[in-house]
Amino acid sequence: MKRFNRPKLIVALLALLAMLTAVPASAITASKSSPRTEATAKVQDTSITGLYQLNANGSTGTLHILSVNQGQVQADMRYDAVGFDEHVSGTWDGSARTLTLVRPFGPAPGNQTYTLWLGGSASYPAHLMFGGYFTESGAQYGAYANYIWNG
Repeated sequence: MKRFNRPKLIVALLALLAMLTAVPASAITASKSSPRTEATAKVQDTSITGLYQLNANGSTGTLHILSVNQGQVQADMRYDAVGFDEHVSGTWDGSARTLTLVRPFGPAPGNQTYTLWLGGSASYPAHLMFGGYFTESGAQYGAYANYIWNG
């Protein structure tokens, strides 16, 4: 049997996804409020605009979410290896806490599609993090982004 060596990034993303799915929808919409459901609601309602430290399959850089208007997202990505901002656009689904971004390759055909889920701490909802993956040429690679500041 062939053994696969899973990078730490995949393990971290799986832990993030487990955290995101651990809160039932009924807890968020419950009429009686508890500290846990209030914190979860704050994470869901928090603005996602700002600057994030980005790691996509080991390539580092920044993701700057400039605006979210009726679910339409405008953002810039800057990979350290590339050295300049690349404009990306996509969608934000607040109820599913899912950010989808498309990074075109410019004059070359193709793109990368990022699917990222919003996570955060129920006790500290201001600390935002996205975790998920990007798809390129049919293959999926891990990606995450940690909130740096709102700017």
